[in-house]
Amino acid sequence: MGKALSYGILVAFTAMTIAVAAARPDWISDQNSFLKGFIGQEILNLLGVILAITLASIANIHLEFNKIEERYKKRGLTKSRANLRLSSSFLIGLFVAALVLVTAKPLVINGPVSEGLVNMACMLVLIWHILILLDLTKLVFYIEPDLPE
Repeated sequence: MGKALSYGILVAFTAMTIAVAAARPDWISDQNSFLKGFIGQEILNLLGVILAITLASIANIHLEFNKIEERYKKRGLTKSRANLRLSSSFLIGLFVAALVLVTAKPLVINGPVSEGLVNMACMLVLIWHILILLDLTKLVFYIEPDLPE
């Protein structure tokens, strides 16, 4: 999946959220029993598990990049390493954003519209986490064995 498609998904989700918040805020507010239960400790648990597993995977990919460069005695994965660092930074930043959203939710809501926007902001963070996870999974499958010909 390319960056354009990922950003398109995030923009489309945001646009859909705004439209639903304007037309039917009760669908995405705490009147939706799933969202009421999920946006809180549950989403933080899920994002924490994704974060922990993904950061361990990022460390393994980084070590594999080291092995590849050592094998060829040459640095050549600079852009891939930078993208890997960016992905790990985004995952941590998004987790912190979700933590802030969940913590601030009781303080900032003043009706179903604001409640729904906070709920959907948390869901946007989850979708972004999943898109980063998909991107890293794609990267793993690009690393092929170095077999003699």
